[in-house]
Amino acid sequence: METGKIRNLALVSQSGSGKTSLAEAMLFSAKATSRLGRVDDGTSVLDFEPEEIKRHITVSTAFYPLDWNRHRVYLMDAPGDDNFLCEAMMALRAADNCLMVADAVDPVKPQTQKICNMIAQFGLPTMMFVNKLDKERADFTKALNAIGELMETRLVPITLPVGREESFSGIVDLVQMKAFQFDESGKASAVDIPSDMADEVEDARNNLIEYAAESNDDLLEKFLEGEELSAEEIVAGLKQGIMDGGFIPVACGSAARNAGTTTLLNFVVELLPSPEDLGSVTGIDPKTGEETEREPSPDAPVSGLVFKTLTDPYTGRLSIMRIYSGTVKSDGTLLNVNKDETERFGQIFVLQGKKQASIEQAGPGEIIAFAKLKVTNTGDTLSDPAAPVQYEFTELPKPVLTYALKPRTRGDEEKITQALARLREEDPTLVVSRDSQTNELLLSGHGQIHIDATLEKLERKFNVQVDLTLPKIPYRETIQAPKKGVIYRHKKQTGGAGQFAEVHFDISPLSRDQGFEFEEALVGMNVPRNFVPAVEKGLNEAMQAGPLAGYPVTDLKVRFYDGKSHDVDSSEMAFKIAAIQCFKKGVLEARPTLLEPFVKLTVTVPDDAVGDIIGDLNGRRGKVMGMEPGNGVQVVTALVPVAEVQKYVLDLNAMTAGRGTFTMEPSHYEEVPPNMVEKIVAASKAEDEK
Repeated sequence: METGKIRNLALVSQSGSGKTSLAEAMLFSAKATSRLGRVDDGTSVLDFEPEEIKRHITVSTAFYPLDWNRHRVYLMDAPGDDNFLCEAMMALRAADNCLMVADAVDPVKPQTQKICNMIAQFGLPTMMFVNKLDKERADFTKALNAIGELMETRLVPITLPVGREESFSGIVDLVQMKAFQFDESGKASAVDIPSDMADEVEDARNNLIEYAAESNDDLLEKFLEGEELSAEEIVAGLKQGIMDGGFIPVACGSAARNAGTTTLLNFVVELLPSPEDLGSVTGIDPKTGEETEREPSPDAPVSGLVFKTLTDPYTGRLSIMRIYSGTVKSDGTLLNVNKDETERFGQIFVLQGKKQASIEQAGPGEIIAFAKLKVTNTGDTLSDPAAPVQYEFTELPKPVLTYALKPRTRGDEEKITQALARLREEDPTLVVSRDSQTNELLLSGHGQIHIDATLEKLERKFNVQVDLTLPKIPYRETIQAPKKGVIYRHKKQTGGAGQFAEVHFDISPLSRDQGFEFEEALVGMNVPRNFVPAVEKGLNEAMQAGPLAGYPVTDLKVRFYDGKSHDVDSSEMAFKIAAIQCFKKGVLEARPTLLEPFVKLTVTVPDDAVGDIIGDLNGRRGKVMGMEPGNGVQVVTALVPVAEVQKYVLDLNAMTAGRGTFTMEPSHYEEVPPNMVEKIVAASKAEDEK
């Protein structure tokens, strides 16, 4: 396929807008599929994973090409649910164009602002489709106005609905000035534009022509002189305006009835740009570190970005790449620029939902897949070894919810770790870690559904079952007062050699985050100096589990100033034991307490929710550090104990109806309030006994 006839686009929307249903209708209309797949009854060719069928939502971006009017369109159906918006970000990074789907009944949902922000972030040429016009309370004009308030870009209708709600029967194409009526199966037939819509159509048509003319000086001059613009000139002007980001054209219909889909496909190939239209892309020359450009030409050196990884039960790992330049042919070698290693590959594929079709070659703008690459991960650039270039990926948001994993079957821990590593290849937004203090295996994701879907995959694909618990809080122990002259004598007489060691310590607190300090201040020869390392070793060991509740001890100093030894019975082991016991005794006499970890929480919420958020943070023992106003939102920064925000994402969603977002990063440790120390100590001892 010629590069100028390639279109690729990411379909994005808030959850529940019918985005996948629209993609299914587009595929059916183009005869890429033989039946109209439906999400609700589990027959969608795009939502094919069991987790997607169960939940009736898209979990992972699905791919399917179609041919329309001698053009090839690569569809990327991205998730709209909050838990999986990172998938949409990855699809938008690889796409040339964006198709946003809006719900005519409920156009502005919690995720809508986030979707709009993502579209603005990537700056792609964008079209919109207002869906569900046949539903009760559907209103095209209200939907346009509501979304227009969220987006800085102007929305320009290119089709208008005929009829409302149950009476929705067709559309008017404002470019061609033709009306189409749909029967129950979605089949369109040309009809006259309804007479009662004449004024509305004329106003919308004039508005459309004005926007088209604005994007081209020649067209603008012709328009201002009162000359009529042809349909071809209107299309050219609209296309330029879309590429410049001046406005977003809006089509409409009903995906469930397959109404308006063919007109939408016409607009996709006529109005959205090809890789050729968009011109060269910029990357980094790995040898010089300087910017370099690649033309979207099939004759240029090959380059592409691997923006997603899938695991297929039969083919194995599939690396999905968007080609930016050159022609990729089967049975070749490419350089993984990020890893500086070559990758050999056999067949190349295009994805058709859960199936793959082998192809001989592909060029700029096409979305292809390689099987079983050895070192390539999501975000890596593959290019011609003789002309390397590296493309920047996109920074993905950090996880917001963490659980500890406990295997249901003994001995499964290594199996779990290996399985999670495989799942991370598919989903780089998952974070798997091991807490060095609590020794818990931790799984972090973007919400409860994200975590649950991951565990479902873990069981389905790798036959591993786990239970979730909230992670243990990594408390620490410290002291609040100095204690001088702490003495401990270790004396043990057995049938053989005895053990004897006596140590004298001064123990004092240090400033926060100072760790541990050891001072050897011996005078005279009561303790041979060769036993000092054993004493220090014993102290380091004792600090790993403090005497108060078994947590690591920090922020104190031990001064070893005297002791006693025995010529025969003293040994390194005896002095190590004496040091451990003297340390425990001294800590318990120095007003011990607990320290708890705090995080810096940055919460972005609508203006009308700020009061509730601040009140809630105060109730969580948080300290609000500042507020910064934005465009209809406030950014609240606070320091909050980790123990109070382990499930903050769920609470924030409830408080803001899903409109709030936050980031969290480790900050510091502070003393636990005295009234809470006793409860934490008791719980720790109960856990140890258990």
